[in-house]
Amino acid sequence: MKLNYYIKLLLASLIITALYFVSNALFFSDTSLDTMSIWGVVSNILIVVLLGIYVSNSNLSGLKLVLSVFFIYYVIGHFNLLIEAYIFNVTDRAETTKEMFQGLFTVTVFAPLFVLLLNTWEGSPETLQFKKRSVFSWIWRIALGMFIYLVFYLAAGMILQANYPDLMSYYAEKLPPVEVMILTQFPRGLLFVLIAILMLRTLKLKRIQKGLLIGLVFSVIGGIAPLIPPSEFMPANIRMVHGIEVGISNFLYGMALAYLLGQEWLNKNSKEF
Repeated sequence: MKLNYYIKLLLASLIITALYFVSNALFFSDTSLDTMSIWGVVSNILIVVLLGIYVSNSNLSGLKLVLSVFFIYYVIGHFNLLIEAYIFNVTDRAETTKEMFQGLFTVTVFAPLFVLLLNTWEGSPETLQFKKRSVFSWIWRIALGMFIYLVFYLAAGMILQANYPDLMSYYAEKLPPVEVMILTQFPRGLLFVLIAILMLRTLKLKRIQKGLLIGLVFSVIGGIAPLIPPSEFMPANIRMVHGIEVGISNFLYGMALAYLLGQEWLNKNSKEF
């Protein structure tokens, strides 16, 4: 049973790689085949393992599960990353737009195939019951979650800059105005918060387990995995230190959101988790 599951995950990672080939052709990308076939598969394996854990423990099925996988993968693994790359002048507007559409194509095709592959298309969704939370409580928690992201973001950046001076030579002519950099993190933080809420309300796991998975999704899909393949836009040493930086800060942030936004869950037998 487990062997069959792992084979499906490997197949899913190859599907993503194949979709990147197709999207490269459709959007005239210059990404090399060697990069996508070797490092891309490694990156994609990490992604599908985490998405597989989510799908296997979600209360959703069918189209709702497909949409959930789509939003988690595209927002965390593509959109939020590309916004950051754009404001730091790593990619220009044309390249960012092209990457956005490539990611949209890849994730749109992959999400339903992944749900079908893991045999989670059919089935009756399980209703999860949570203790009610007031609108005001949601508002301040979401606002605080956005602010906390800025704190983690700035702290991680300052620590990295202090310990790796070569970073500034790479970003010497790329740094945006401070106000642009800071203001951009609030909508990015909001997207992280919304994905965290989605996962918290659809996972049949204990809060600590939800926190671990959200943290791993944020750190791996939203940082480490995309930085594994060689890139014409970022040298290896910069990708490596950014992977460590984002991997740690996003993981801690995901854990923090699980406790900030999580609700007590009661199943049909009123057993608390």
